[in-house]
Amino acid sequence: MLNRPTNDLLPRAEPEGSRWDRQPGSRLTLLTVAMILPLLLIGWRVTATVQRSGDELAPRSSPVTVTTRPIPTHGGRVLADDGSVLAHDQQRFQVLVHYRWLQSPTDRSWLQGQALEHLEPHARRDGARLAAARNEVLARRETMLDELSSRCRVGRSELDRRMSDVQQRVERMVTSVQRRRTRDSAPVPDPVGSFLDSLKTALTTPPRRAATEPVVITEELVYHRLLDNVPLEAAAAIQEHPERFPGVTVRVETRRVYQHGSLAAHVVGTRRRHSSSRGVVPDREWVGSTGVEKSYDHVLRGQPGLRRIVTNRHGEVVSTRVLKPPRRGRDVQLTLSLHLQRQAESLLDEATSGGSPGGAIVVIDLHTGAVRAAASAPRFDPNLLIAPDAATWQKLTEDPRRPLFCRVTGMALPPGSVFKSLTATALLESGLVPDGHSIACRGFLDRPSHHRCYVFSRFGVGHGKTDLGDALCRSCNVFFFDAARRLARSGPTGHNNLHRWAERFGFGHPTGIDLPGESSGDLPAPPTRPLISETMQLAIGQGPVTATPLQIVRMMAAIANGGSLVTPHVVSGHGPDSAALATRAEPRATRIPDLSPRTLAIVQDGLRRVVEDPLGTGYKRIRLPEMAIAGKTGTAEVGGDLEDHAWFAGYVPADRPRLAFVVVLEHAGSGGRQAGPVARQLVQSMRAHGLIGPATRVSLSDKPGR
Repeated sequence: MLNRPTNDLLPRAEPEGSRWDRQPGSRLTLLTVAMILPLLLIGWRVTATVQRSGDELAPRSSPVTVTTRPIPTHGGRVLADDGSVLAHDQQRFQVLVHYRWLQSPTDRSWLQGQALEHLEPHARRDGARLAAARNEVLARRETMLDELSSRCRVGRSELDRRMSDVQQRVERMVTSVQRRRTRDSAPVPDPVGSFLDSLKTALTTPPRRAATEPVVITEELVYHRLLDNVPLEAAAAIQEHPERFPGVTVRVETRRVYQHGSLAAHVVGTRRRHSSSRGVVPDREWVGSTGVEKSYDHVLRGQPGLRRIVTNRHGEVVSTRVLKPPRRGRDVQLTLSLHLQRQAESLLDEATSGGSPGGAIVVIDLHTGAVRAAASAPRFDPNLLIAPDAATWQKLTEDPRRPLFCRVTGMALPPGSVFKSLTATALLESGLVPDGHSIACRGFLDRPSHHRCYVFSRFGVGHGKTDLGDALCRSCNVFFFDAARRLARSGPTGHNNLHRWAERFGFGHPTGIDLPGESSGDLPAPPTRPLISETMQLAIGQGPVTATPLQIVRMMAAIANGGSLVTPHVVSGHGPDSAALATRAEPRATRIPDLSPRTLAIVQDGLRRVVEDPLGTGYKRIRLPEMAIAGKTGTAEVGGDLEDHAWFAGYVPADRPRLAFVVVLEHAGSGGRQAGPVARQLVQSMRAHGLIGPATRVSLSDKPGR
């Protein structure tokens, strides 16, 4: 029938249903994925769990860390002229123990790892064998500590106390870090944050470390110093048998030792840690800071070596290898006579004990410039400056007497009448004061209140008829005032002549001694229009002119040796050891130009009369019956309420000079009364130690012009 719902003439409609009904293959694929995915997740979780368990049971091994560290070297020694050691490096051995080996009770995780390292893989799941391995590690620890105590000669109770101190310090640091982490991990409510923001934060922000996770700081993974100055035998045993001392290492520290304490401290000098922009780095080498330690640092300082160190994840040393051995520094030998230096310092200590803030004594070989003694007071002990505490450093730096200041090279004072030796030379060479010229000294030049002699200010009398030799002998100011005025009135040439001779004798310039920090003193340039008063003050060593003890002693050496300006030096040689010291080439002496032998003979005679003539300013307190001394007293006025500076400079023996010397005492008073007796005892000490032999006394009748 044509009216049926369907017939062959009408198109057939597709049966109704979902797309998935029409794609049975897709339904099967989706079902398979839905079934397999959970299985994969479960398998991944199981695998991760097994892996974690395996990691926990496996030995705690990880890639090692390789570092390089310097190997300390030995610095060269500083020796006196007789080979006595003044400064040397001393090795000190320190014992360091890894934190996990000194910790009590031991860290469980670390102990587990140590036990697993000693078990085969198949035995690591055996609880009994694992427990036995842990006990074995603890037993090794106790055995190691007992042997360490015995070898290092430290009681076990003292060793335990030191380990406890280290542990308590580290635990305080751990507690502080844990407290700060707990505070930082506390949740902060965000009332305005939306759900989507919270979700985004949760998905994109790494999770914070849980506050319950253990804190491990660097101090728990490194070695800590436990013992200092352990015996060499103990250090050798630890290094030779590391298997008996697990978790223990030896560190070698080199420390400078000054054998004689404060003796020649300013000459020998000090060392300090090398500083960088970041401050003092403890592992860096020592460098010279003052004295010979500084000026010969390139000789004394050795070359550090280099060691390759392999450590595991716990910071324990696995192996070491020397990449470059250290090179020892070379020795330096001084020209100082140890006996004379000690005596000079003793004399200074006594002379400055009565109120003088300080002083200096210098003795040199007047032909070579070799310094035989160089004493400066007050002094210091360089051992205290190796690693000074705050109190020691403050005491030294705030002492008004300045014990760290080297007065031999740095103290520039008005030279006073010792400068008259140079003035006499300039007067004779100028021709304005010929040999034999004399004046009548009334005790003052023009007025009784100005330009006076010391004898007038004290006794109200003058020196009478006085020539140049008499003026040196009696230290007559009036003679030099009169001569200086004549120089100034002769025009610029006269004043410049005095200035020129001062320069020729080295004033106004450093002497060139091989010590750091030398002062050049002060020799003002001559004015365009010389003032008479300035020339007169310069003639007697007053006014703006200043000089160091080294400059004065070099002047005396030049007068005594025939007119050669020597360069003072304190080092005679250096080499790898005392048996192979190479002699240092002595600096060449410089001949002072235009200095006639006749002038030197007149000045030398005047200096000899200072001590040998009964009218000389040094006769009563300096003269020795057994040896003739030549020299000049000096009292440098400073004004105000302060005492004058006391000088005495000279040379011995007067007839065949070998040594020149100077004694200067700050604010001590008269040169003849205070510095003179010190000089007398100094010469006696030179003779007693064989530095100068017996000499025949020269008659004063042999002086030039008589």
